[in-house]
Amino acid sequence: MTIIHSIAAVLLLVGAVPPSEPDAVADGPKRCGTPSTAATDDPMDVVDRIDRHGRDLRTFSSRIRMDNYDDLADETERRFGRVWLETSPRTAGSEPDRHAAVVFERTVEGSGRSRERVEHFVYRDGVLHDYDHETKLLVRRRLARSVDDPDPLRLGSGSIPIPVGQRKKDLLEAFEIAVAPDAPTNLVPAGVERRGVRLVPRSGTRLAAEGKIAHIDYWVSPNDGGPISIRVTESDGDRVAVRFFDPRTNPELDAEGRRWLDPPPVDPAEWRIEVR
Repeated sequence: MTIIHSIAAVLLLVGAVPPSEPDAVADGPKRCGTPSTAATDDPMDVVDRIDRHGRDLRTFSSRIRMDNYDDLADETERRFGRVWLETSPRTAGSEPDRHAAVVFERTVEGSGRSRERVEHFVYRDGVLHDYDHETKLLVRRRLARSVDDPDPLRLGSGSIPIPVGQRKKDLLEAFEIAVAPDAPTNLVPAGVERRGVRLVPRSGTRLAAEGKIAHIDYWVSPNDGGPISIRVTESDGDRVAVRFFDPRTNPELDAEGRRWLDPPPVDPAEWRIEVR
């Protein structure tokens, strides 16, 4: 599973925990200590909460941990970083224009080896900018050709869905919706209240035709519908999961957020630039 596929799963590309907790939690089949709410949850109520959270969303930021599980090797690679999202209307009555950035600064390989490495992804104006600061490689991928193209940041619509700012009508069009199973404790800590939905690609959609994604489990806060974690399970058993730490809805974006949301120029004499 490539990093681009991982970003596609979360941007692949949303409760607060101590800063050291992402490293302390082991990947495995452990379950939350709180009783399951699966028997009583109404999945449409969860979707309504997600819709309300996304309706007035202008900005979003969070620390994240992304887990890439390789089913064949039975190994999990983890990346630690941050995500920023900004929305602004294109014109009155049109779909919002969304920009997003994901920055990973540390990777823990399946062997347990940890290394510092900056990986920077920016989606803006229909283009995904992929910066590899270690090898000085910039890859630009055109994802949307015009304002009429589907939003690539929408679950089930584009190639880099991010589970923030999703709308009910889009989820209902793209997925069959059911109650999510109990979340493993590496994605939702024991004692943290949550609600979850399982999204299965609806027959006749692009996702169903591709056959790559088996289902998506998405857990949110029952208070405001804000994201806690998301897990994408692929048909071959591979999984990509993202957990959000200290998520903030509609914060005033600081200089760091602005720095990463704007694709930085690079020197062609020092960087290799590819357009795909």
